Amino acid sequence: MNTNSVARVLACFVCALFLFSGSAVAYDEKAPMVLKCGIDNPPGDMKAVMIKRLGDLVEQGTKGRIKFQYFFGGSLIAKPQFVDAVSKGIADISLGPGGFVSGKIPAMSIFEIYGAINFDKFLEIQKAIEPTMIKVFEPKDVRPIMVLYNPDTVLAHRTKFLKAPDDWKGQKMRVSGRFQSTLAAKWGASPVFMPPGELFLALQRGTIDGHQLIVDIINGLKLYEVTPYLTMPNFSNNIEFVTMNLKKWNAMTEADRAVFQRALDEIKVRMVQDFKKDLEALKTTMASKGAKIYYTTREEDRAYLKDAVALWPEVRKASGPLGNEFCDILEKFRQK
Repeated sequence: MNTNSVARVLACFVCALFLFSGSAVAYDEKAPMVLKCGIDNPPGDMKAVMIKRLGDLVEQGTKGRIKFQYFFGGSLIAKPQFVDAVSKGIADISLGPGGFVSGKIPAMSIFEIYGAINFDKFLEIQKAIEPTMIKVFEPKDVRPIMVLYNPDTVLAHRTKFLKAPDDWKGQKMRVSGRFQSTLAAKWGASPVFMPPGELFLALQRGTIDGHQLIVDIINGLKLYEVTPYLTMPNFSNNIEFVTMNLKKWNAMTEADRAVFQRALDEIKVRMVQDFKKDLEALKTTMASKGAKIYYTTREEDRAYLKDAVALWPEVRKASGPLGNEFCDILEKFRQK
């Protein structure tokens, strides 16, 4: 083989190496990889602050080779798109609740069952479910990178506390996901789904009577103004998790992906203490603005959980093999 032939072969080899390694070597400090973060929450919200902190750690650790670009308040994508839009690359990072996707991804169904997650063991649970989460979302070109600490369930109503399942009878209630709708119907309510951003007007007009959500969303959207009766039981209602475009995840160099993972590990530990403090402050703020808060007794919690636990066999039938992996893991941790 002559010199020119050797040169051509080497050139082809280099090109092939570049193509098959994706864009892992196609970014640096001067031309960084930019990750578009489509966050439905406003910039001051605790989850938005957490994503910004993650971005700061990654940018610092990669010496600017990876940068985060932030689109808060739903300015890039709406919250229900936190999987589909990330899969398509409209956003590279987003976050949202499992109940928004359990209809399309039945494996996620167990997370919407009240009490399925014992948030007192949050870090253990997150580590245990991570491999299955990756298997569930990898075919959708999505990498789940973190589960969020959301221990509080709020059952909110315009005129009364919802201390027991009987209090749901005849009410039009916004819930999230198939099995939360099943429970609401069992308790005599008319289940409704709508994005959180549409709730204020619906409640103000009396189109619905109440909703099931979490503290930070209720505070951020000022829903306590139209549903001032906030019943707070001691059990989980769903999970929120952070999604990342899988191609962008794979396009990072091995060293930068290690930096990213270390940042995630640091955020996960800090998140529990930070979110606990923030959530208590939000409850105090809402109470100071007229919200009425009732904390259920253990006996009242058990009445709710009895019906929720009864749905586990139905969830298993609907969830498929990966959903049953989740069920097997959570069975060891669930609230009783």
